[in-house]
Amino acid sequence: MMNLGKKFKTLPLFLLLASIALFLTGCASTSVVKAQPASAQEIAAGNIENGRRLFMGYARLQNDGPPCMGCHSVGDNGLLGGGAMGPDLTNVSTRLSQDEIASILTNSGSTLSPVMQPIFTDHPLTASEQADLMAFLNASVGQPESNKEIWVFGISLAGFVAAVGAIGFIYRGRLRSVRRALVNQAQKELQ
Repeated sequence: MMNLGKKFKTLPLFLLLASIALFLTGCASTSVVKAQPASAQEIAAGNIENGRRLFMGYARLQNDGPPCMGCHSVGDNGLLGGGAMGPDLTNVSTRLSQDEIASILTNSGSTLSPVMQPIFTDHPLTASEQADLMAFLNASVGQPESNKEIWVFGISLAGFVAAVGAIGFIYRGRLRSVRRALVNQAQKELQ
């Protein structure tokens, strides 16, 4: 019986060490696929509509990367515009050269994005995705930048008011019934 107790005392330590080992090996990246830059011919043949679909997340990126709209916005696309964590990419091709944009999209070259680099290292864009996104970004030149923060604020406020109203309607008689029971009990104790 004594021997069994020793085994159970060492079991938690063993499980802890096994969990740490599993965590450390599970977090290691198995392989990194390097993005190949799109050629000039591919960029020239880029599809604007497919680039819009990739940007907005309507089409899935081949290597399972997140859609651009999660962080960026372009022109007047989307009901609420797009993300505000990254810069607005409307007219980006007037601010950056095609080589700089390609460098950011491939995580290689002279211009790198410190935020996009860790995200797209394990989920690189294919050459055709790069070409389509560049065609879409080039087509945004001349569009007005949109700021839809007031819409987001208004929708959030309306949702909050609706939630408070629904909770008030659902629990409208609860407080009165609890209070009534307490008042009745207090009256009985006083008599």
